Amino acid sequence: MKCLKFLCVLACMACATIVQAQVSLGLRGGYVNARMGVSSQGSSSQPESEPLHSWQAGFYLNIPVFPNGALQPGLSYIVKGANRPFYGETGVNIVLPGATRIKLQYLELPVNLVYKIPIGIGKLAIGGGGYAAYATRGDYHLSIYKEGELLQSSDQRVDFSKSPNILTTPYNLNRWDAGLNATAGIEFNCYITLGVNYSYGLVDIDRSGGEIRNRYFGINLGILFNREDW
Repeated sequence: MKCLKFLCVLACMACATIVQAQVSLGLRGGYVNARMGVSSQGSSSQPESEPLHSWQAGFYLNIPVFPNGALQPGLSYIVKGANRPFYGETGVNIVLPGATRIKLQYLELPVNLVYKIPIGIGKLAIGGGGYAAYATRGDYHLSIYKEGELLQSSDQRVDFSKSPNILTTPYNLNRWDAGLNATAGIEFNCYITLGVNYSYGLVDIDRSGGEIRNRYFGINLGILFNREDW
């Protein structure tokens, strides 16, 4: 897989430079606006989901690799997924169940290469890279509607060993995900960091014959415990 090979190359760069570079550690966490791009077999990808408002938290390293440039590997806990619009059917007097909110909890390994531009209040860091992720758990809401009115809802666990593994859908989700990142942020002189990132999944996480790809936009706030190049 090209994305995983790219991450391996970046990890090797990190190992080669970490012994001779002054590395800094940072923590960050914040808001995630997640979606799933969904398409049926043989059709173009069209996101039919609504945003899932969730969160992320983790740590990362700043490893200088060239003047004003740094490699940033890290490890994050992040909740991805989507809200699926489902309100039953009107005009038919029957009770219909449907999976609505899908939440996938991932351990994610991002590896980004950033370029830092000195500004008056600190440094502006812009860059990108790739990520690999593993879903430690999956959950979804199973909602029951009649004539557009919610009668009952319950939380269900995604059983990754079953197919399909989300009731009322054909989805057969797998645990592994990988893709690309774009990131931008400010490292303030007071050691506080503020950033945004966009993640686009390259791996089809649905084994049922359809296509589902994760994507999300994030806003994060963090702190640096030391600064490697100041």
